Amino acid sequence: MSLFNTEKFLELPNQIVTLDYHVGGEPIRLVVDGLPEIPGETINDKRLYIRGHLDHVRLLLTREPRGHRDMFAGIITRPVNQGSGFGIVFMDARRYPYMCGHGVIGAVTAFVETGSVEMQGADMDVIVDSPSGQVKASVRIAADDPRRVESVAIRMESAFVFLSDCFLEVDGLGVLKVDICFAGGFFVMVSVEEIGISLAAADSGRLAEIGMAVIEAANRSFQVRHPVRTYIDTIDVAEFYDLSGSTSGRGKNFVVLGEGHVDRSPCGTGTSAKMALLHRRGLLSVGDRFVNEGLLGTTFEGRIAAESSIGDLPVIVPEIRGSAHPTGLHRFVTGADDPLPKGFLI
Repeated sequence: MSLFNTEKFLELPNQIVTLDYHVGGEPIRLVVDGLPEIPGETINDKRLYIRGHLDHVRLLLTREPRGHRDMFAGIITRPVNQGSGFGIVFMDARRYPYMCGHGVIGAVTAFVETGSVEMQGADMDVIVDSPSGQVKASVRIAADDPRRVESVAIRMESAFVFLSDCFLEVDGLGVLKVDICFAGGFFVMVSVEEIGISLAAADSGRLAEIGMAVIEAANRSFQVRHPVRTYIDTIDVAEFYDLSGSTSGRGKNFVVLGEGHVDRSPCGTGTSAKMALLHRRGLLSVGDRFVNEGLLGTTFEGRIAAESSIGDLPVIVPEIRGSAHPTGLHRFVTGADDPLPKGFLI
């Protein structure tokens, strides 16, 4: 029995309702109610509308005191393509990413587990509209509980190596050998051998600092542009990787993005970028299983589903499998006299 009258809380205006999940330890906060209809013919149109008219929602949910520097969120929208179940616009404490693998895994899991779509036996497919295009998700239902999703495999957007074996000068670090890969966005890829730091949670603060410095230096030094979606023209993510286990089909990475955001999971797009790099180096072939480990020891299982091309550019079609777990149902409010309605970062 509660000593507080929570019904009065439900009368507060402008409530934003979210379903929160984690995927390999990385949060995904899904906005499912409390916002007006989002206009736009494409999900990227909706993304641009949210960025221009509803950015206060991103600030409210991803920054303190309601969120934190490492929070990741997504606004669920109506689908824009025939056959899609829903759309999603991703956001973090700094920006609106074009694609997020763990975000799709979490959103599809929530879509199915909340009964928003009729379950179709032990396996079913859900199509998601993202700013990077339609994403096919294959859902595996738990054998011991038909209400629970065991895992989700998503067919990611084409990934490729954009620049290879480049030299990048970074303040305080000297010259690093890096690669630039695309997997939903542009990544600057750095081997742990270049920085001499282990990919351990104890070193996460230092790795986050280095990651932000590497991103800034890469954007000063390299010009990038997606060959089709030409509006994607910045390097937004740094990925530190360890290839010592690559010959056995395993690897480990550490991903930095946003406002020094450290990805707790192995990162879906980061795993795709890594598979593109391994494929370029002849270490991974179509159909090969690749297990990628993140900061916490959690893993995503990846494989190259196919080889393809964008014009003359060779690309791979990656598939990533992971699991999501619910953490909460939330109602977020902003008091009329709240001195920090846009949140803050420290």
